Amino acid sequence: MSVPTYDQFIEPVMRYLAEHPEGAPARDVHDAAAATLHLSDADGAELLPSGAQSIYKNRVGWAHDRLKRAGFSRSLRRGHWQLTEQGRAFASSHPA
Repeated sequence: MSVPTYDQFIEPVMRYLAEHPEGAPARDVHDAAAATLHLSDADGAELLPSGAQSIYKNRVGWAHDRLKRAGFSRSLRRGHWQLTEQGRAFASSHPA
């Protein structure tokens, strides 16, 4: 299996943040999204061509970026993410 595309990470990121209304560290969101999508250790170890970051962490970051652009999440501070009121309302009205 290869690393899922960023859009496949959007729902796991949103669901994890919905379960943590006070917000969560990005590293916890990365781990939870990887677990939800059943990433193997090999998939988790794949790096970007630059070698600077895991592919899956990069894609989780892009998923969070898309949630932010939609007004569903925000960065409380660097590396700490939270759903907005609009994001919580969307998550609760659209069960998994």
